[in-house]
Amino acid sequence: MNEEKSSFIKGINEQHPTAYHQLYNEYYKALVLYAINFLSSQQAAEDIVQDLFATMWEKKMRFLSLPSFRTYLYNSIRNASLNYLKHQNVESLYLERLASTYREITEEEEDTNEEEIYRLLFRAIDNLPTRCREIFLLHMDGKKNEEIATALGISIETVKTQKKRAIQSIKEQMGTCYFLLPLCDILYSSKFFS
Repeated sequence: MNEEKSSFIKGINEQHPTAYHQLYNEYYKALVLYAINFLSSQQAAEDIVQDLFATMWEKKMRFLSLPSFRTYLYNSIRNASLNYLKHQNVESLYLERLASTYREITEEEEDTNEEEIYRLLFRAIDNLPTRCREIFLLHMDGKKNEEIATALGISIETVKTQKKRAIQSIKEQMGTCYFLLPLCDILYSSKFFS
């Protein structure tokens, strides 16, 4: 039995397709159910587990033992699930803020304009480089520069620079639609970069 476990870990470490097939057969359903405990969404849970398996393969992950391997799997699913929820909460906050600023526009215009602006905004945010997007979302989640710098282990100047880059990138990606954003005045204010 120990030899079988050792062989499985060796296969994972050496990226043998049969080991990854065994990984799928033995862990996929359990990991999806574990993720559902956090997410209450089977589709999101399945996506997270599939992303984990793909990341393990792409990064050529290596493990010392079966217990460390299992710990990695479950910790990774928990962290990815919590990040997913955090991202969903930030998106909801944006939608609420944007919606409240458009109350004066007629319903017909609102339906067309808001939907397109939201789509463009979130696509622009999703297209930001990983660290830049992470900093931008933390800021929009109400975190101060010092909190972001401490949480990510970077300097406050890096946080400020990344926030400026995020705005510039969003502006370029959205084109003229950027100026329809009620947040653009807020984002360019001195408070945003302080």
